[in-house]
Amino acid sequence: MSNATHSHERSNGVPAASAPLARTEPAGDPVPDRQWTGLAPAVTQQLDAPLDPSLVAQRKGRAGHTFPYLPGRVAIQQANRLLGFGGWGYDLVGAVTPRDLTTRDAQTGAVAHATAYTATVRLHVPGVPPRTDVGFRVVAEESAQGHETAYKGAVTDALKRALRTLGAQFGNDLAGDGGTGAADTGAASLRQTLLALGAQQGFDATQVRTAVRQRLGQDLDAVPAAKLLPLVEGAARKLAPTTTPAPERRAD
Repeated sequence: MSNATHSHERSNGVPAASAPLARTEPAGDPVPDRQWTGLAPAVTQQLDAPLDPSLVAQRKGRAGHTFPYLPGRVAIQQANRLLGFGGWGYDLVGAVTPRDLTTRDAQTGAVAHATAYTATVRLHVPGVPPRTDVGFRVVAEESAQGHETAYKGAVTDALKRALRTLGAQFGNDLAGDGGTGAADTGAASLRQTLLALGAQQGFDATQVRTAVRQRLGQDLDAVPAAKLLPLVEGAARKLAPTTTPAPERRAD
């Protein structure tokens, strides 16, 4: 991972969940204390305040449309500013997984193959429940650098999506993909991630689809993003490494 994506997994070598219960602020500083039992109202108000338009970038989407987004570097700066350098952290859930994609042009019928990476990130902020989300990035160039960029991009995308659940300061109010197709794009990414997580557990695509149909009564391709996310989170938790305490050594 790049420094931008790795630098907040731990604060001074201490997991994010071990951050101090309170922070001493200089006299007159308007920033309120961050608490374990819940974010202070002043903090939540800052998180949901309108986003500074100068922080928003534009990206080309489908059919020539452009859509606004918050760059990963800016999202991390926002988290440091609003939550404090030691007030948040994240970790990867499972592995960053390569996926082989096959697409067919609707007009010409031409088939194209590509590789993409998916990642699942769990965000930790003292005072709120952990937030888990997924990221997706297609390899733009078949080279070592192209794969590196997509690998890191999937993690950054997952982190931004997790941060976005904290409010407007992380781009939650931004429209996606020119205002069309954003929900479909998110659901497609979640479906691919769910299939990838299933494969890591030893299940093929047919088994995953059958399990989804039995649980939700819908075909996987018809399930919306809101229903897919809990399935992805559950599959990711099953792959999360567990630690077994070392046996105590007794003095003779």
